[in-house]
Amino acid sequence: MGIKCPNCGGGMVYDIEDKQLHCPYCDTRMGLGEYGYSNAAQTVQDAYLVNLFLCPNCGAELTAPQEQTVAYCAYCGGEATLTQKMAPAQRPTAIIPFTKTKAEAAEAYEQAVKRKLYVPKELKDPAFLEGFRGVYLPYWNIDVTIPEKDLSIKGTKTYTRGGYDYTETYDVKAHIGGAVEGAVYDASAAFDDTLAAQIAPFDQKEARPFAEGYLAGFYADKVTTDPGVYEELALSQATEKVYEGIRKEAGGITLSLPAGKQERLQQVGATAQGQRVSLFPVWFLTYRKGDRVAYSVMNGQTGKLSTEVPVDLKQFLLTSLIGAGVLFLLLSLLPVFMGARLLAAISALLLLVSGQLLNGELKRIRLQEQHTFDWGHQSQAGKKRKLPGSSCLGTTLAVLYYGLMAAVAFFTTGGSQGGVGPVFLFGAVGQLVISILIIRNAAGMANKSAILPGVLGLIIMVAGLLVSAGELAHDGWYYGLCLGCLGGMLLNILSAVRHCNELTTRPVPNFFRREGADNGRN
Repeated sequence: MGIKCPNCGGGMVYDIEDKQLHCPYCDTRMGLGEYGYSNAAQTVQDAYLVNLFLCPNCGAELTAPQEQTVAYCAYCGGEATLTQKMAPAQRPTAIIPFTKTKAEAAEAYEQAVKRKLYVPKELKDPAFLEGFRGVYLPYWNIDVTIPEKDLSIKGTKTYTRGGYDYTETYDVKAHIGGAVEGAVYDASAAFDDTLAAQIAPFDQKEARPFAEGYLAGFYADKVTTDPGVYEELALSQATEKVYEGIRKEAGGITLSLPAGKQERLQQVGATAQGQRVSLFPVWFLTYRKGDRVAYSVMNGQTGKLSTEVPVDLKQFLLTSLIGAGVLFLLLSLLPVFMGARLLAAISALLLLVSGQLLNGELKRIRLQEQHTFDWGHQSQAGKKRKLPGSSCLGTTLAVLYYGLMAAVAFFTTGGSQGGVGPVFLFGAVGQLVISILIIRNAAGMANKSAILPGVLGLIIMVAGLLVSAGELAHDGWYYGLCLGCLGGMLLNILSAVRHCNELTTRPVPNFFRREGADNGRN
């Protein structure tokens, strides 16, 4: 991969702005077509020799300039002496060169971080921004062919006219056929598919025939995912495009389509044919703290940015304390009196809401840690792949539940003598469900400390239920419940912040067992 300057012998790099090879030592510049590659494998169609480097910390395999012996690993954030060897690599057919410079990536990152709260100060350090690394990532291009055929699909159209409901049935005739060329999917098991989706798409109209010179001065990752991993997804997406086009032409007619995915694939008859590799440009910025890493990645062609920024707990606590003090002063000036029972009911509602927010965050962390939606990683681990589901029903039920609980609190605790029994009964049932979900999600995570706030919240709700059932008259009991609920809510929030940092970071990766790695032997 090392490209030597013909004048001084120094390592040349590809200049993004000039689109030429540039020697930083003697300032020699030349076009890619002017350089005579000495690598005989340059003429081979399906493979070429590369200098392969193995990170001793995480096992990631990257290609880099030949003279490089100490390098920064874009995946684990470590800087170490890399093990080098010559190895064959699958030759890409095309490459999209970098059009966004390192300076532009750093500027975009700074603008994004400005809009985020409680950012650790080291993430704003100019020296940290120098850690941006340009990496060419491999992508599979999969061609899908739709055979020429006629489809007949049942359809219905329902409408109301003159106070009557009408349902019309149709036989929708459609002629289909054609091809979907170059559907792209991340071909590196090391690069999480969720990150790839966040910086997509790349404009393949700007792709160029692959030339080794484009890689000068950059890293490149290996192909470690079989194209068959994405064939099912490509076929499903192409099939849905066909149905989408039929729906558009049919107007307001609701199509009666096969329920199962395999039945739909069979009806359309899509087949995957050509698979080829292209290299796409990505800027990597890796933040590592302890055994966690956070990635900020930018599409090196379009500038689309995805950032993972953890929360600084000290800044969060200080800001929250100041905000709470200001809110207390404002409320103390209002001529409003709330009895102990109403305060207890409001506190119980806030405890439930904070518990549900914590549970939602734990679920996202569990899915991330288990790489549930990362097709490339799942294929390497031999696990069944999954697609994201919808949570609209769960959100709707939660809104209805909290609305009902708020109504109960309003009508039963309007005065100081109001009862809180129904509120804590609703709260205990809701907290039981939330606690079970918290425990289930925490059990599937590496950090299981979130089980504690889930159990504590349930204890507080049961205590409130017992106090209200005992019809204890002294307001001290209800103020005690307020403190208990607020303590539980604070624990939920602190746990949420801590786990938010886990959501915006990832365990230090271990690629020693991925396909193509040497398990650390070399």
